[in-house]
Amino acid sequence: SAFGTSLERIMINFTNPSPDLPVEERAEYLDGNNPHPTLQVLEIRQALGMAIDRVTLTTFGYGTAFGEPTCNFIANPPAYTSPNNECPQDVEGANALLDSVGAVDSDGDGVREYNGIPLSYVFQTSTNAVRQGYQSFIKQWWAEIGVDTELRNIDAAVYFGGDVASDDTYTKFYTDVEMYTNSSVGFDFGSYLANYSCERINGVDNNWFGGNVTRYCSEEYDALLDEFNQEGDTARRQELVIAMNDHLVQNVVIIPLTSRGSVNGCSNRVIGCRSNGWSNSLNNIADWTPASDQ
Repeated sequence: SAFGTSLERIMINFTNPSPDLPVEERAEYLDGNNPHPTLQVLEIRQALGMAIDRVTLTTFGYGTAFGEPTCNFIANPPAYTSPNNECPQDVEGANALLDSVGAVDSDGDGVREYNGIPLSYVFQTSTNAVRQGYQSFIKQWWAEIGVDTELRNIDAAVYFGGDVASDDTYTKFYTDVEMYTNSSVGFDFGSYLANYSCERINGVDNNWFGGNVTRYCSEEYDALLDEFNQEGDTARRQELVIAMNDHLVQNVVIIPLTSRGSVNGCSNRVIGCRSNGWSNSLNNIADWTPASDQ
């Protein structure tokens, strides 16, 4: 297997996705006036990430050869990968963090509340045995920190489809958190990282195809992106990618889980096959030779 930027991750909804809201308000950014009632709190988002055991997830889903646990959004190539983030599972620390912001279980039902609002989240992803396994593990770990989780899985053709009439697409994101994989095309990263900028926030006005699924908006992040888009020096561009990665990870805009490898097979009668996480399995076909020629 070979590793590029394919990343299984949890996306956080920064807006209020309550079905009680009218369509013109549900999961709409509204100039920052419709924040998620509990996930707007950094410490709550941090606790969700701290409770997760990425090693267990990755071993379950991909074994040791086809997946690598990670807490970076940009996990490859090494020159663009941040050395600044660690993410061992820490359930005790997550519980302490929630205590520190007053998210407590006041009625003894096992679910914490923040300002009277239960930490109870709907978690959606596509129908896929590996993803349902991930969901089950995560639901269990979040229960250990007093977070209730309702799991939903949606047929992939619907979830990843473009039907604006459907409420079950990942782009419309009518739940609290969701999970999927995508990747950058190449490693220029400009367009990939722009999907967390304010101007690309998904909403009814762009049929939920702006690109920014999380509805996250930060002037600090946008300034880093603007500098990246105007910078020509390779070393500085690498620094800016790392800075944007760290911003997204440390502000828990997403929760990275697993860097997914590309898997290719090659006949033992061919010499020179080489997996490439950035291209298809024929990327170096010009170098292939029959084994009998060796």
